[in-house]
Formats: sequence, structure tokens, C-alpha cells
Amino acid sequence: MSHLTHIRTTIKNQQVLEKTLSQMIEDGLNGILAGAKLEHNTEIHDPFGNSKVAELVIRRLQSFQGGYDFGFKLSDSEEFEFLTRDGSKWDAHKFMEALTPWYARENAIASLVAQGFDIESIHEENGEVKIKAGKWN
Repeated sequence: MSHLTHIRTTIKNQQVLEKTLSQMIEDGLNGILAGAKLEHNTEIHDPFGNSKVAELVIRRLQSFQGGYDFGFKLSDSEEFEFLTRDGSKWDAHKFMEALTPWYARENAIASLVAQGFDIESIHEENGEVKIKAGKWN
């Protein structure tokens, strides 16, 4: 049986999420997001014709292997919930595996900038991200 799969995340900042998703689409994510588009406040559907309105939806190219859309809906607890169809489990896993650290990096940078820090450098190696920031008074 196929239906929408919900994965709870701790993603709360919509602006950072939108920026991260746009960067991921531009990157293509090893073909997972090839030809995808980001849409706002639109419906994501399950195979039975049911739908939910999600704040952000990645429309993916449909293929014989699936290519189902990914969506992010704001929950009552002010966190974004990930939505996709069951047929995309492998793609969804790979997508979320990439999204989590990517979002965390972008969120840390946005938080530092909001506090008046200048980002001096960003170094990524072996899954570890080092952000060097400075603040001049």
C-alpha cells in the first residue's frame, strides 16, 4: 500500500530551508533532483488522490522508478515535517541524508550573520564543517 510518508525533522527556519532546497536543486543531488523545481504553498499528492498543502514542494521529474515529489509542511509545533510517497523511500533517504547537514550549515551561517558576525571561511572535510567567524566592535 502506498501513501504519504511523514518524517519529523527539527527544521524550523523556512528562509534557510528554502535557500538550502534551492541550492540542492541547483546541485542536482546525484540525479535525485535533476530537473526539479521548488514551489511554494502548493499541494502534494498521495497515490489515492488525497493531498495536503505544503509550504515548500520540490516537484521532481516523474519516471518509471517513481520520482515522486518531496514536500515540507509546517507542523503545529512550528517544525517542518517532510512528506513524500512511499515509492520514493530510497531517494527520500538519500535526500534527507544530504539535507540535514546542509541545512545545519546554512542555519549556523544565518544565525552567525544575524548576530553581527562576518563569515571569514568555511572548511568542509570528511563530513565535518568548520566555520570561522569574526565580529569587530
